[in-house]
Amino acid sequence: MRPYALALVPLIACGPDAASSIDGATADAALDAVVVDAVPIDSPDAPPPPDVDVVITADNAYSFGYGDVTGIATYIQGTRAVTAGQIFNCPVGEGPEHYVVPGADAPDTAYLYVVSWDDLAVTQGVLGQFKRGAGAPVYTGGVEWDVCATGVNLSSSTVGPTQAEVNAQIAICNAGTGSDTTTSGGWVNSAGAVTAGAIGALAVGEPNDGAAGDFPLVCPAANGGIDAAARWMWFNPGGVANPFRSTGSNTFRAYLIFRLATVDIPVS
Repeated sequence: MRPYALALVPLIACGPDAASSIDGATADAALDAVVVDAVPIDSPDAPPPPDVDVVITADNAYSFGYGDVTGIATYIQGTRAVTAGQIFNCPVGEGPEHYVVPGADAPDTAYLYVVSWDDLAVTQGVLGQFKRGAGAPVYTGGVEWDVCATGVNLSSSTVGPTQAEVNAQIAICNAGTGSDTTTSGGWVNSAGAVTAGAIGALAVGEPNDGAAGDFPLVCPAANGGIDAAARWMWFNPGGVANPFRSTGSNTFRAYLIFRLATVDIPVS
């Protein structure tokens, strides 16, 4: 939740004697009535923020973690799916997986990270939803997401990069010092460069509302899975008509690091 701004409401007096009838205590009470619950989520006086509830899957593989803008503090290393069911099927845990990020680890300064790689065959993408308390979910493919393409080809890896390797790449993404020919050169979102000079854009694909597109239906929300409004996402370096279909080579400069600021996940 972003910090609230204090709204100052002027007290308008009518008639020559009205101003004298408003003493300091009355004015303070009026201001207190306007400024209600104006406590930023990171204030020492604020209650602990709600946990972040996550349901996510990837074609073919991902790891999940959270920390801050500089890197990942908690890392859950994944493994590559070897069957379609491990990507798409119900129940949650067979296909998409469920995580809970404790509220204490998800203040407004935190970031959630999804690190994904593919096998250079058929399709690739990430799909999920992120919800906090009674707030509306944030879905993959939304404007809240950034991605950085590291250019490190892990198509033969079953476990992907280590936490230290990912954090080293996050530092490169933040600095914008990646190669223009093999990486995204920094962070990009669906509109283009976030880091100055970065290349490409976050690719937004089909929603999880059927099996008529590139991907089968992922275990739906009715079964505890992922909402129909969630959209597949990946990286497009530019000029690729369908970035969710493999070209058989590392066209998309994976592995990819996706990030979501927790401040962008509504609480209510």
